[in-house]
Amino acid sequence: MEKQDIDSTLQPFLTSIEKLLGEKLFTINPSEIKKGDIFPVILIKSGGVEEKFKRIYQQFPPPYILLTSCWYNSLPAALEIKTYLQRRGEKVEILHGSAEWIAQRLKVIKKVWETKKICHSYRVGVLGEPSEWLIASGSNYNDIRKRFGIKVYDIPLEEMVRHIDQIKEEDIPVHIISIEEFNQDIIKQSLRIYQGLKNLMTEYNFNAITVRCFELIEFYKNTACLALSLLNRESLLAGCEGDLPALISMIILYQLTGEPVFMANPICIDEKNNEIIFAHCTIPLNMCESFKWKNHFESGLGIAVSGKVQKGPVTIFKLDGNVERYFIAEGKLISNLESPDMCRTQLKIRLKEPVTEFLDKSIANHHIIGKGWHSILLEKFLMT
Repeated sequence: MEKQDIDSTLQPFLTSIEKLLGEKLFTINPSEIKKGDIFPVILIKSGGVEEKFKRIYQQFPPPYILLTSCWYNSLPAALEIKTYLQRRGEKVEILHGSAEWIAQRLKVIKKVWETKKICHSYRVGVLGEPSEWLIASGSNYNDIRKRFGIKVYDIPLEEMVRHIDQIKEEDIPVHIISIEEFNQDIIKQSLRIYQGLKNLMTEYNFNAITVRCFELIEFYKNTACLALSLLNRESLLAGCEGDLPALISMIILYQLTGEPVFMANPICIDEKNNEIIFAHCTIPLNMCESFKWKNHFESGLGIAVSGKVQKGPVTIFKLDGNVERYFIAEGKLISNLESPDMCRTQLKIRLKEPVTEFLDKSIANHHIIGKGWHSILLEKFLMT
């Protein structure tokens, strides 16, 4: 068979994929690939290329994405190549089917590839040790760096306090939110905490932090709830209680989806209606349809955020501290509650799967909630 015959047969198929992707597919030589600069997809045009692939495949960065068609024994060749790679411990995926399915799968794979690249640039600060009640939420920093490229650094609480105390009255950014209908001194102190944490992140070049935030109640008679909410609104990811596994989970879900995420406690399970209530005293303001200020639930001091989130599809996600196990569930947010007996933002979610499985498969306390259904995207990221 002539090469031009194969190319002319494949071109309409490739053009369809390009249109559905909204992107152009470019032809390159393996020698042109610079690690991390190009998202490579290997087109298996026909049978008989297996030996050639064996000679050159190491010039491509793994995982290996093999694009195939229904013509010229493309699929049989790819299946042979797939098994050859798997025997050598390589990760490989065959893309075969309609242009629509292939384009959708390519979008998922590319987003995973982009997120992994971003994660390798992440610097994370742990401000104080995890709160003492998080007995199952320790982390192995080396495992996190090896798996995701995320670098983690311990910062003493004294350094956090120093940055907060350096904020002068005239430097408090009172203009960034409405401060009506709440104690002005509490709001200003909360904004001082926000600015101090933000300055610390800038000084240490952190992309994300987790804060042993209950210590702030002792130091300032105030909370970090508003500060963390504002930082997350600015895509400076910030988690509570020194919980690093929760923060890593926040980073992954946020970067995969581009949507703000909510770190929360599971409060109550209703097995009859297949529902879980999640609650916490902080949530990114840009995740809310509306919000108001309340006092902090556990202490009754400072300020907390009571947010209402748009009803609809959500994903619940959590990764463990050794980045080996994870929990993913999809469901629908069906109502926002305002009980005085819980943390101030309260979401009632009805799961797709039996809610009793949450008790068996969930990981520790805090879980991360994002809008939309993203289990396929998360599974691909964690399995690649």
